[in-house]
Amino acid sequence: MIRKYLIIGKQLVLSSTRFDIAREDGVPPPIEVRLPVEILWQAQAILKKAELQLASGEDLHSIKDTYEKLLKILVPYCSLEKDRVWLYEQIK
Repeated sequence: MIRKYLIIGKQLVLSSTRFDIAREDGVPPPIEVRLPVEILWQAQAILKKAELQLASGEDLHSIKDTYEKLLKILVPYCSLEKDRVWLYEQIK
């Protein structure tokens, strides 16, 4: 299992390092996920697709759908239950 941190901002990012960010908008600090290699590769491919969508100026609905797809595959691998519950709420 590979440990990564999901950082939620204007874009979603998977980072190898935890960056503590003080936020007041209800978004949690970086979320720790422990991923099998295959899931990590899928997540990286989805993030790359989202970056291309943002760069090409696609509509926000399709970018949101791409991010929801990413969250759906990452939710089962959250280390903490509170993070898992928060992510489930974001994709429903």
